[in-house]
Amino acid sequence: MLYPRLKLASNLLHDLGVILISIDDHELTNATKLCEEVFGASNWVATLAWEKGRKNDAKLFSIGHEYVLAFAKSLSALKQAKTIWREEKPGAREIWNKYLELSAANPNSLLNVELGLQKWFSELPRSHPSKKWSRYKHVDKNGPWRDGDISWPGGDGPRYDVIHPKTKRPCAVPERGWVFSQPETMKKMIDLGIVEFREDHTEPPFRKQHIRPIDFEIEAEADTSEEDADGENNEEEELATQVRGSYFYKQSQSTVKFVRKLMGAKVFDNPKDHFELARLFEYVTSDNQDAIIMDFFAGSGSSAHAVMQLNQSDSGRRRFILVQLPEPLDIEVKAQKAAAKYCDTIGKPRNIAEIAKERIRRASSQLHAENDSNLVTFDGGFRVLRVDSSNMRDVYYAPDAVTQADLLGQIDNIRPGRSSEDLLFQVFVDWGLDLALPIAKELIEDKEVFFVDDNALAACFEAGVSDELVKAIANRKPLRALFRDASYSDDSVKINVEQIFALLSPETVVRSI
Repeated sequence: MLYPRLKLASNLLHDLGVILISIDDHELTNATKLCEEVFGASNWVATLAWEKGRKNDAKLFSIGHEYVLAFAKSLSALKQAKTIWREEKPGAREIWNKYLELSAANPNSLLNVELGLQKWFSELPRSHPSKKWSRYKHVDKNGPWRDGDISWPGGDGPRYDVIHPKTKRPCAVPERGWVFSQPETMKKMIDLGIVEFREDHTEPPFRKQHIRPIDFEIEAEADTSEEDADGENNEEEELATQVRGSYFYKQSQSTVKFVRKLMGAKVFDNPKDHFELARLFEYVTSDNQDAIIMDFFAGSGSSAHAVMQLNQSDSGRRRFILVQLPEPLDIEVKAQKAAAKYCDTIGKPRNIAEIAKERIRRASSQLHAENDSNLVTFDGGFRVLRVDSSNMRDVYYAPDAVTQADLLGQIDNIRPGRSSEDLLFQVFVDWGLDLALPIAKELIEDKEVFFVDDNALAACFEAGVSDELVKAIANRKPLRALFRDASYSDDSVKINVEQIFALLSPETVVRSI
Protein backbone atom coordinates (compact mmCIF):
# COMPACT_ATOMS: atom_id res chain seq x y z
CA MET A 1 0.00 0.00 0.00
CA LEU A 2 2.78 2.44 0.87
CA TYR A 3 5.45 1.68 -1.74
CA PRO A 4 3.53 2.79 -4.88
CA ARG A 5 2.49 6.00 -3.15
CA LEU A 6 6.11 6.72 -2.22
CA LYS A 7 7.21 6.13 -5.81
CA LEU A 8 4.53 8.51 -7.05
CA ALA A 9 5.39 11.07 -4.37
CA SER A 10 9.03 10.97 -5.45
CA ASN A 11 8.00 11.78 -9.03
CA LEU A 12 5.66 14.56 -7.96
CA LEU A 13 7.95 16.26 -5.44
CA HIS A 14 9.61 19.54 -6.31
CA ASP A 15 13.42 19.41 -6.41
CA LEU A 16 13.39 21.32 -3.11
CA GLY A 17 10.45 19.33 -1.77
CA VAL A 18 10.20 17.19 1.34
CA ILE A 19 7.93 14.32 2.34
CA LEU A 20 6.66 13.95 5.92
CA ILE A 21 5.32 10.54 6.98
CA SER A 22 3.50 10.00 10.26
CA ILE A 23 4.17 6.46 11.47
CA ASP A 24 4.13 4.50 14.73
CA ASP A 25 6.66 2.10 16.26
CA HIS A 26 5.26 -0.96 14.51
CA GLU A 27 6.03 0.27 11.00
CA LEU A 28 8.83 2.79 11.59
CA THR A 29 11.60 0.40 10.52
CA ASN A 30 9.77 -0.77 7.41
CA ALA A 31 8.78 2.77 6.42
CA THR A 32 12.36 3.98 6.85
CA LYS A 33 13.69 1.20 4.63
CA LEU A 34 11.10 1.95 1.96
CA CYS A 35 11.98 5.66 2.02
CA GLU A 36 15.69 4.86 1.79
CA GLU A 37 15.00 2.73 -1.28
CA VAL A 38 12.74 5.29 -3.00
CA PHE A 39 14.42 8.56 -1.98
CA GLY A 40 17.91 7.33 -1.10
CA ALA A 41 19.41 7.00 2.37
CA SER A 42 21.45 10.16 1.74
CA ASN A 43 18.23 12.20 1.54
CA TRP A 44 17.08 11.39 5.07
CA VAL A 45 16.52 14.68 6.90
CA ALA A 46 15.25 13.71 10.36
CA THR A 47 13.03 11.38 12.36
CA LEU A 48 10.88 13.48 14.67
CA ALA A 49 9.29 12.12 17.83
CA TRP A 50 5.79 13.43 18.57
CA GLU A 51 4.75 12.77 22.18
CA LYS A 52 0.96 12.90 22.55
CA GLY A 53 0.48 12.10 26.21
CA ARG A 54 0.78 9.33 28.77
CA LYS A 55 -1.63 6.39 28.83
CA ASN A 56 -2.29 5.52 32.46
CA ASP A 57 -3.96 2.21 31.58
CA ALA A 58 -0.74 0.79 30.09
CA LYS A 59 0.49 -2.43 31.73
CA LEU A 60 4.24 -1.91 31.19
CA PHE A 61 5.23 1.33 29.42
CA SER A 62 2.97 4.10 28.16
CA ILE A 63 3.53 4.36 24.43
CA GLY A 64 1.93 7.66 23.60
CA HIS A 65 4.22 8.82 20.81
CA GLU A 66 4.53 8.45 17.08
CA TYR A 67 7.16 9.49 14.59
CA VAL A 68 7.36 11.84 11.64
CA LEU A 69 9.84 10.67 9.01
CA ALA A 70 11.28 13.50 6.90
CA PHE A 71 13.00 12.77 3.59
CA ALA A 72 14.03 15.33 0.98
CA LYS A 73 13.69 14.90 -2.75
CA SER A 74 17.31 16.05 -2.91
CA LEU A 75 19.23 17.09 0.18
CA SER A 76 22.07 18.29 -2.03
CA ALA A 77 19.65 20.57 -3.91
CA LEU A 78 18.46 22.04 -0.59
CA LYS A 79 22.06 22.70 0.42
CA GLN A 80 22.91 24.19 -2.96
CA ALA A 81 19.92 26.51 -2.67
CA LYS A 82 21.21 27.49 0.81
CA THR A 83 17.88 26.47 2.30
CA ILE A 84 17.55 27.16 6.02
CA TRP A 85 14.46 26.09 7.93
CA ARG A 86 13.49 28.22 10.90
CA GLU A 87 10.34 28.93 12.87
CA GLU A 88 9.27 31.94 14.87
CA LYS A 89 10.23 31.81 18.52
CA PRO A 90 7.12 31.19 20.65
CA GLY A 91 6.21 34.46 22.30
CA ALA A 92 8.16 36.71 19.91
CA ARG A 93 5.07 37.85 18.03
CA GLU A 94 3.32 38.80 21.27
CA ILE A 95 6.29 41.01 22.20
CA TRP A 96 6.21 42.70 18.81
CA ASN A 97 2.44 43.27 19.00
CA LYS A 98 2.80 44.77 22.49
CA TYR A 99 5.54 47.06 21.18
CA LEU A 100 3.24 48.24 18.37
CA GLU A 101 0.43 48.85 20.85
CA LEU A 102 2.69 50.90 23.15
CA SER A 103 4.14 52.82 20.21
CA ALA A 104 0.67 53.82 19.04
CA ALA A 105 -0.14 55.07 22.54
CA ASN A 106 3.21 56.89 22.92
CA PRO A 107 4.14 58.10 19.42
CA ASN A 108 6.70 60.64 20.63
CA SER A 109 8.39 58.84 23.53
CA LEU A 110 10.58 55.78 23.09
CA LEU A 111 11.29 55.92 26.83
CA ASN A 112 7.60 55.49 27.68
CA VAL A 113 7.37 52.61 25.21
CA GLU A 114 10.40 50.96 26.82
CA LEU A 115 9.06 51.43 30.35
CA GLY A 116 5.67 50.08 29.28
CA LEU A 117 7.29 47.01 27.70
CA GLN A 118 9.34 46.33 30.83
CA LYS A 119 6.22 46.64 32.99
CA TRP A 120 4.42 44.20 30.67
CA PHE A 121 7.26 41.68 30.97
CA SER A 122 7.23 41.92 34.78
CA GLU A 123 3.48 41.20 34.92
CA LEU A 124 3.57 38.16 32.66
CA PRO A 125 3.06 34.78 34.33
CA ARG A 126 6.06 32.45 34.19
CA SER A 127 4.20 30.09 31.88
CA HIS A 128 3.75 32.78 29.21
CA PRO A 129 5.99 32.06 26.17
CA SER A 130 7.13 35.71 25.96
CA LYS A 131 8.56 35.59 29.48
CA LYS A 132 11.55 33.66 28.16
CA TRP A 133 12.51 36.60 25.92
CA SER A 134 12.27 39.35 28.55
CA ARG A 135 15.84 40.39 27.70
CA TYR A 136 14.28 42.24 24.74
CA LYS A 137 13.36 44.97 27.20
CA HIS A 138 15.04 47.92 25.46
CA VAL A 139 13.45 49.90 22.64
CA ASP A 140 14.77 52.09 19.85
CA LYS A 141 13.34 53.23 16.51
CA ASN A 142 13.70 49.68 15.15
CA GLY A 143 11.76 47.99 17.94
CA PRO A 144 12.61 45.90 21.02
CA TRP A 145 16.23 44.84 21.37
CA ARG A 146 18.56 43.02 23.75
CA ASP A 147 22.28 43.29 24.35
CA GLY A 148 24.20 40.68 22.39
CA ASP A 149 27.68 39.25 22.28
CA ILE A 150 30.17 41.24 20.23
CA SER A 151 32.92 38.60 20.25
CA TRP A 152 34.05 36.31 17.43
CA PRO A 153 32.36 32.86 17.51
CA GLY A 154 34.83 30.18 18.58
CA GLY A 155 37.72 32.50 19.37
CA ASP A 156 40.83 33.70 17.48
CA GLY A 157 38.87 36.63 16.08
CA PRO A 158 40.33 39.92 14.85
CA ARG A 159 41.77 42.41 17.33
CA TYR A 160 41.92 46.14 16.64
CA ASP A 161 41.30 49.40 18.51
CA VAL A 162 37.74 50.60 19.04
CA ILE A 163 37.78 54.08 20.60
CA HIS A 164 35.28 54.86 23.37
CA PRO A 165 33.35 58.06 22.44
CA LYS A 166 33.64 59.57 25.94
CA THR A 167 37.04 58.54 27.30
CA LYS A 168 38.68 58.54 23.83
CA ARG A 169 40.62 55.44 24.81
CA PRO A 170 40.59 51.97 23.21
CA CYS A 171 37.88 49.70 24.62
CA ALA A 172 38.74 46.34 26.11
CA VAL A 173 38.86 43.71 23.39
CA PRO A 174 36.72 40.58 24.00
CA GLU A 175 38.73 37.47 24.80
CA ARG A 176 37.64 35.83 21.55
CA GLY A 177 38.25 38.96 19.42
CA TRP A 178 35.76 41.29 17.72
CA VAL A 179 32.76 39.83 15.91
CA PHE A 180 33.38 42.07 12.88
CA SER A 181 36.33 41.06 10.74
CA GLN A 182 37.22 44.60 9.59
CA PRO A 183 37.51 47.89 11.53
CA GLU A 184 35.53 49.53 8.72
CA THR A 185 32.57 47.22 9.40
CA MET A 186 32.77 47.98 13.12
CA LYS A 187 32.75 51.74 12.42
CA LYS A 188 29.75 51.36 10.12
CA MET A 189 27.81 49.47 12.79
CA ILE A 190 28.73 52.10 15.39
CA ASP A 191 27.51 54.88 13.09
CA LEU A 192 24.26 52.98 12.44
CA GLY A 193 23.62 52.56 16.18
CA ILE A 194 23.96 48.77 16.14
CA VAL A 195 26.90 48.90 18.57
CA GLU A 196 26.23 50.35 22.04
CA PHE A 197 29.07 51.53 24.30
CA ARG A 198 29.22 50.99 28.05
CA GLU A 199 30.03 53.70 30.63
CA ASP A 200 33.76 53.63 29.92
CA HIS A 201 36.41 51.80 27.93
CA THR A 202 37.18 49.16 30.57
CA GLU A 203 34.52 46.83 29.16
CA PRO A 204 33.81 45.93 25.53
CA PRO A 205 30.71 47.48 23.98
CA PHE A 206 27.79 45.21 23.11
CA ARG A 207 25.85 44.60 19.95
CA LYS A 208 22.13 45.33 19.69
CA GLN A 209 20.00 42.39 18.64
CA HIS A 210 16.45 43.31 17.69
CA ILE A 211 13.60 40.88 18.05
CA ARG A 212 12.75 41.64 14.44
CA PRO A 213 16.10 41.68 12.57
CA ILE A 214 16.91 44.75 10.50
CA ASP A 215 19.03 44.73 7.34
CA PHE A 216 22.14 46.05 9.09
CA GLU A 217 22.06 43.25 11.64
CA ILE A 218 21.74 40.64 8.91
CA GLU A 219 24.63 42.29 7.10
CA ALA A 220 26.64 42.16 10.33
CA GLU A 221 25.96 38.43 10.68
CA ALA A 222 27.28 37.86 7.16
CA ASP A 223 30.59 39.41 8.20
CA THR A 224 31.23 36.67 10.80
CA SER A 225 32.36 33.09 10.25
CA GLU A 226 29.66 30.65 9.18
CA GLU A 227 30.54 28.09 11.85
CA ASP A 228 31.65 28.31 15.44
CA ALA A 229 35.17 26.94 15.70
CA ASP A 230 34.14 25.13 18.91
CA GLY A 231 31.20 23.52 17.16
CA GLU A 232 28.65 25.70 18.97
CA ASN A 233 25.76 27.36 17.18
CA ASN A 234 25.17 31.08 17.43
CA GLU A 235 21.89 31.13 19.34
CA GLU A 236 20.80 34.44 17.86
CA GLU A 237 21.87 33.78 14.25
CA GLU A 238 18.34 34.64 13.19
CA LEU A 239 17.02 36.79 15.94
CA ALA A 240 13.28 36.17 16.12
CA THR A 241 13.47 32.58 14.86
CA GLN A 242 14.83 29.26 15.97
CA VAL A 243 15.64 25.83 14.55
CA ARG A 244 13.26 23.03 15.52
CA GLY A 245 14.36 20.10 17.61
CA SER A 246 13.56 16.50 16.76
CA TYR A 247 11.15 16.08 19.69
CA PHE A 248 7.91 17.92 20.38
CA TYR A 249 4.94 17.47 22.67
CA LYS A 250 1.28 18.12 21.94
CA GLN A 251 -1.43 16.30 23.82
CA SER A 252 -3.79 14.38 21.54
CA GLN A 253 -6.84 14.81 23.75
CA SER A 254 -7.10 18.51 22.95
CA THR A 255 -7.28 17.65 19.24
CA VAL A 256 -10.03 15.08 19.81
CA LYS A 257 -12.09 17.69 21.70
CA PHE A 258 -11.50 20.35 19.04
CA VAL A 259 -12.58 18.11 16.15
CA ARG A 260 -15.57 16.81 18.10
CA LYS A 261 -16.77 20.38 18.65
CA LEU A 262 -16.13 21.30 15.01
CA MET A 263 -18.06 18.31 13.64
CA GLY A 264 -20.78 18.33 16.27
CA ALA A 265 -20.07 14.69 17.13
CA LYS A 266 -17.21 12.33 17.90
CA VAL A 267 -16.39 10.99 14.46
CA PHE A 268 -12.63 10.32 14.53
CA ASP A 269 -10.76 8.37 17.20
CA ASN A 270 -7.29 9.74 16.50
CA PRO A 271 -7.36 12.82 14.26
CA LYS A 272 -4.07 14.56 13.47
CA ASP A 273 -3.55 17.90 15.21
CA HIS A 274 -3.95 20.49 12.44
CA PHE A 275 -2.15 23.15 14.49
CA GLU A 276 0.96 20.96 14.70
CA LEU A 277 0.67 20.06 11.02
CA ALA A 278 0.42 23.76 10.16
CA ARG A 279 3.54 24.39 12.20
CA LEU A 280 5.41 21.64 10.33
CA PHE A 281 4.17 22.80 6.90
CA GLU A 282 5.18 26.38 7.64
CA TYR A 283 8.59 25.25 8.86
CA VAL A 284 9.58 23.22 5.79
CA THR A 285 8.12 25.80 3.37
CA SER A 286 9.09 28.92 5.31
CA ASP A 287 10.31 30.72 2.18
CA ASN A 288 7.30 29.88 -0.01
CA GLN A 289 3.77 31.05 0.75
CA ASP A 290 2.67 29.52 -2.58
CA ALA A 291 3.68 25.98 -1.61
CA ILE A 292 1.53 22.99 -2.58
CA ILE A 293 0.95 20.40 0.14
CA MET A 294 -0.20 16.95 -0.98
CA ASP A 295 -1.58 14.29 1.34
CA PHE A 296 -1.95 10.74 0.00
CA PHE A 297 -4.02 9.65 3.04
CA ALA A 298 -6.54 12.45 3.60
CA GLY A 299 -8.28 10.66 6.48
CA SER A 300 -10.03 13.29 8.57
CA GLY A 301 -8.85 16.17 6.36
CA SER A 302 -6.42 17.59 8.93
CA SER A 303 -3.86 18.55 6.26
CA ALA A 304 -6.38 20.71 4.43
CA HIS A 305 -7.41 22.33 7.71
CA ALA A 306 -3.75 23.02 8.49
CA VAL A 307 -3.11 24.69 5.13
CA MET A 308 -6.20 26.88 5.45
CA GLN A 309 -5.20 27.78 9.01
CA LEU A 310 -1.80 28.94 7.72
CA ASN A 311 -3.29 30.98 4.89
CA GLN A 312 -5.79 32.59 7.23
CA SER A 313 -3.01 33.61 9.61
CA ASP A 314 -0.58 35.15 7.11
CA SER A 315 -2.63 35.70 3.91
CA GLY A 316 -0.60 33.01 2.17
CA ARG A 317 -1.62 31.31 -1.06
CA ARG A 318 -0.67 27.72 -0.23
CA ARG A 319 -2.77 25.01 -1.84
CA PHE A 320 -3.58 21.47 -0.83
CA ILE A 321 -4.25 18.27 -2.74
CA LEU A 322 -5.85 15.49 -0.74
CA VAL A 323 -6.24 11.91 -1.94
CA GLN A 324 -8.63 9.52 -0.25
CA LEU A 325 -10.22 6.26 -1.38
CA PRO A 326 -13.97 6.23 -0.65
CA GLU A 327 -13.48 3.45 1.89
CA PRO A 328 -16.92 2.22 3.00
CA LEU A 329 -17.94 2.45 6.63
CA ASP A 330 -19.83 -0.44 8.20
CA ILE A 331 -22.31 0.58 10.87
CA GLU A 332 -22.09 -2.94 12.32
CA VAL A 333 -18.35 -2.58 13.03
CA LYS A 334 -17.77 -0.98 16.43
CA ALA A 335 -14.79 1.16 15.35
CA GLN A 336 -16.72 2.49 12.33
CA LYS A 337 -20.19 2.85 13.82
CA ALA A 338 -19.90 6.52 14.90
CA ALA A 339 -18.51 7.61 11.52
CA ALA A 340 -21.14 5.63 9.60
CA LYS A 341 -23.96 7.17 11.67
CA TYR A 342 -22.46 10.63 11.08
CA CYS A 343 -22.66 10.12 7.32
CA ASP A 344 -26.34 9.28 7.73
CA THR A 345 -26.80 12.47 9.76
CA ILE A 346 -25.35 14.71 7.05
CA GLY A 347 -27.10 12.77 4.29
CA LYS A 348 -23.96 11.45 2.60
CA PRO A 349 -22.81 7.96 1.57
CA ARG A 350 -21.08 5.99 4.31
CA ASN A 351 -17.41 6.45 3.41
CA ILE A 352 -14.36 8.23 4.80
CA ALA A 353 -14.04 10.67 1.91
CA GLU A 354 -17.47 12.19 2.64
CA ILE A 355 -16.50 12.87 6.26
CA ALA A 356 -13.23 14.51 5.18
CA LYS A 357 -15.11 16.80 2.81
CA GLU A 358 -17.54 17.78 5.56
CA ARG A 359 -14.65 18.51 7.92
CA ILE A 360 -12.98 20.80 5.34
CA ARG A 361 -16.27 22.68 4.76
CA ARG A 362 -16.76 23.25 8.47
CA ALA A 363 -13.13 24.24 9.01
CA SER A 364 -13.34 26.78 6.20
CA SER A 365 -16.52 28.31 7.63
CA GLN A 366 -15.00 28.50 11.11
CA LEU A 367 -11.81 30.18 9.88
CA HIS A 368 -13.84 32.75 7.95
CA ALA A 369 -15.93 33.49 11.02
CA GLU A 370 -12.88 33.90 13.24
CA ASN A 371 -11.32 36.69 11.21
CA ASP A 372 -13.55 38.60 8.83
CA SER A 373 -10.70 40.98 7.95
CA ASN A 374 -8.98 38.18 6.03
CA LEU A 375 -11.94 37.31 3.82
CA VAL A 376 -10.42 39.03 0.80
CA THR A 377 -7.16 37.08 0.87
CA PHE A 378 -8.20 33.82 2.55
CA ASP A 379 -9.74 31.32 0.15
CA GLY A 380 -11.38 28.41 1.92
CA GLY A 381 -12.88 26.86 -1.20
CA PHE A 382 -11.96 23.47 -2.63
CA ARG A 383 -12.92 21.17 -5.49
CA VAL A 384 -13.65 17.47 -5.33
CA LEU A 385 -12.66 15.36 -8.32
CA ARG A 386 -13.16 11.62 -8.72
CA VAL A 387 -11.00 9.28 -10.76
CA ASP A 388 -13.20 7.60 -13.38
CA SER A 389 -13.08 6.10 -16.84
CA SER A 390 -12.78 8.30 -19.89
CA ASN A 391 -15.77 10.29 -21.06
CA MET A 392 -15.17 8.94 -24.55
CA ARG A 393 -16.70 5.72 -25.84
CA ASP A 394 -14.61 2.61 -26.38
CA VAL A 395 -11.89 2.70 -29.01
CA TYR A 396 -11.56 -0.37 -31.26
CA TYR A 397 -8.21 -1.42 -32.66
CA ALA A 398 -9.21 -4.34 -34.93
CA PRO A 399 -12.06 -4.73 -37.50
CA ASP A 400 -13.37 -7.94 -35.95
CA ALA A 401 -13.70 -6.27 -32.55
CA VAL A 402 -16.64 -4.12 -33.65
CA THR A 403 -20.10 -4.94 -35.02
CA GLN A 404 -22.58 -2.93 -37.06
CA ALA A 405 -24.50 -2.17 -33.89
CA ASP A 406 -21.33 -0.86 -32.27
CA LEU A 407 -20.83 1.53 -35.17
CA LEU A 408 -24.31 2.93 -34.71
CA GLY A 409 -23.38 3.56 -31.09
CA GLN A 410 -20.49 5.76 -32.19
CA ILE A 411 -22.73 8.47 -33.64
CA ASP A 412 -22.12 10.33 -30.39
CA ASN A 413 -18.59 9.74 -29.13
CA ILE A 414 -19.41 10.67 -25.50
CA ARG A 415 -20.45 8.02 -22.97
CA PRO A 416 -24.06 8.33 -21.78
CA GLY A 417 -24.62 10.03 -18.45
CA ARG A 418 -21.59 12.33 -18.59
CA SER A 419 -22.23 15.95 -17.62
CA SER A 420 -20.78 19.11 -19.11
CA GLU A 421 -18.56 19.44 -16.02
CA ASP A 422 -17.24 15.91 -16.65
CA LEU A 423 -16.25 16.89 -20.17
CA LEU A 424 -14.72 20.18 -19.05
CA PHE A 425 -12.47 18.60 -16.44
CA GLN A 426 -11.33 15.87 -18.82
CA VAL A 427 -10.17 18.70 -21.10
CA PHE A 428 -8.30 20.15 -18.10
CA VAL A 429 -6.49 16.83 -17.66
CA ASP A 430 -5.85 16.27 -21.39
CA TRP A 431 -4.50 19.78 -21.89
CA GLY A 432 -2.51 19.88 -18.67
CA LEU A 433 -4.49 22.79 -17.21
CA ASP A 434 -4.51 23.66 -13.52
CA LEU A 435 -7.51 21.91 -11.96
CA ALA A 436 -8.00 24.86 -9.60
CA LEU A 437 -8.49 27.48 -12.33
CA PRO A 438 -11.57 29.68 -11.74
CA ILE A 439 -14.64 28.73 -13.75
CA ALA A 440 -17.61 30.97 -14.52
CA LYS A 441 -20.86 29.63 -15.97
CA GLU A 442 -23.06 31.84 -18.17
CA LEU A 443 -26.29 31.32 -20.10
CA ILE A 444 -25.91 32.59 -23.68
CA GLU A 445 -28.67 32.04 -26.25
CA ASP A 446 -30.22 29.59 -23.76
CA LYS A 447 -27.06 27.48 -23.80
CA GLU A 448 -24.66 26.78 -20.91
CA VAL A 449 -21.21 28.25 -21.59
CA PHE A 450 -18.14 27.86 -19.33
CA PHE A 451 -15.45 30.55 -19.16
CA VAL A 452 -12.23 29.29 -17.59
CA ASP A 453 -9.72 31.65 -15.99
CA ASP A 454 -11.63 34.67 -17.22
CA ASN A 455 -11.14 34.33 -20.97
CA ALA A 456 -8.50 31.62 -21.36
CA LEU A 457 -11.09 29.07 -22.50
CA ALA A 458 -14.75 29.21 -23.55
CA ALA A 459 -16.53 25.86 -23.73
CA CYS A 460 -20.04 24.81 -24.70
CA PHE A 461 -21.03 21.14 -24.77
CA GLU A 462 -24.76 21.45 -25.48
CA ALA A 463 -26.40 20.34 -28.71
CA GLY A 464 -27.93 22.71 -31.23
CA VAL A 465 -25.21 25.34 -31.32
CA SER A 466 -26.48 28.32 -33.30
CA ASP A 467 -24.64 30.99 -35.28
CA GLU A 468 -25.81 33.58 -32.77
CA LEU A 469 -24.22 31.65 -29.90
CA VAL A 470 -20.95 31.21 -31.80
CA LYS A 471 -20.84 34.92 -32.65
CA ALA A 472 -21.47 35.87 -29.00
CA ILE A 473 -18.59 33.65 -27.85
CA ALA A 474 -16.29 34.83 -30.66
CA ASN A 475 -16.93 38.46 -29.71
CA ARG A 476 -15.50 37.66 -26.26
CA LYS A 477 -12.24 36.72 -28.04
CA PRO A 478 -11.22 33.76 -25.84
CA LEU A 479 -7.80 32.21 -26.26
CA ARG A 480 -9.46 28.85 -26.92
CA ALA A 481 -13.00 27.81 -27.82
CA LEU A 482 -14.25 24.28 -27.31
CA PHE A 483 -17.39 22.55 -28.57
CA ARG A 484 -18.74 19.02 -28.62
CA ASP A 485 -18.87 17.18 -31.97
CA ALA A 486 -22.50 16.38 -31.30
CA SER A 487 -23.17 20.11 -30.94
CA TYR A 488 -23.04 20.42 -34.72
CA SER A 489 -25.96 19.11 -36.72
CA ASP A 490 -23.65 18.45 -39.69
CA ASP A 491 -20.17 19.24 -41.06
CA SER A 492 -21.34 22.44 -42.71
CA VAL A 493 -22.29 23.91 -39.32
CA LYS A 494 -18.80 23.03 -37.99
CA ILE A 495 -17.20 24.81 -40.98
CA ASN A 496 -19.43 27.81 -40.34
CA VAL A 497 -18.22 27.96 -36.71
CA GLU A 498 -14.60 28.06 -37.88
CA GLN A 499 -15.40 30.83 -40.36
CA ILE A 500 -17.16 32.93 -37.71
CA PHE A 501 -14.15 32.74 -35.43
CA ALA A 502 -11.78 33.44 -38.32
CA LEU A 503 -13.72 36.65 -38.98
CA LEU A 504 -14.46 37.87 -35.42
CA SER A 505 -11.61 36.37 -33.39
CA PRO A 506 -8.85 35.00 -35.64
CA GLU A 507 -6.46 34.47 -32.70
CA THR A 508 -8.81 32.00 -31.00
CA VAL A 509 -7.93 28.31 -31.29
CA VAL A 510 -11.14 26.34 -31.96
CA ARG A 511 -11.35 22.68 -30.91
CA SER A 512 -13.99 19.95 -30.74
CA ILE A 513 -14.27 16.77 -28.66
